[in-house]
Amino acid sequence: MFAENCSENTDQNDPARYDSAKYNERSFSTLVRAIRLSQGYFSFVLVHCNSLALRQQIVDRLQATCTQKPQQLFVPKSATSLYTTIAAEVDSAKPPALMILGLESVESIDRLLSSTNLVCSEFSKKFSFPIVFWVTDELLRKIIRTAPDLYNRMTTIRFIS
Repeated sequence: MFAENCSENTDQNDPARYDSAKYNERSFSTLVRAIRLSQGYFSFVLVHCNSLALRQQIVDRLQATCTQKPQQLFVPKSATSLYTTIAAEVDSAKPPALMILGLESVESIDRLLSSTNLVCSEFSKKFSFPIVFWVTDELLRKIIRTAPDLYNRMTTIRFIS
């Protein structure tokens, strides 16, 4: 289902290109399972996907197939604290899962990641649902470099385009 007709850094002779639909199906199943098994519990899930179109397909499919629809949070460009942004969004409600979108557009991303890294242990005290981070290659490198504690707590799922 997740095969795309695009040429994002993929050579025509690359075997991964031909298996991308199968690989992405497995990744989708893993993502659904990670969300389902974390119901009522806190977890960090990092979803690595470079194609915004593919990401939207996956998000739409999650919304269509999951009985407990994950809530979406588009992080404002001006955000400097992910913890307070999430706390303000969910208030007292407990969504089945929260998908964090738009991190690649945050103006002070290094500051946001550093502050998130400092309080990553606080997330489990306040939130009892999985938080799903959607990231690109560039953002993944920044997380690894700027927020290593946060990255080490994450389950990583990759989609290829």
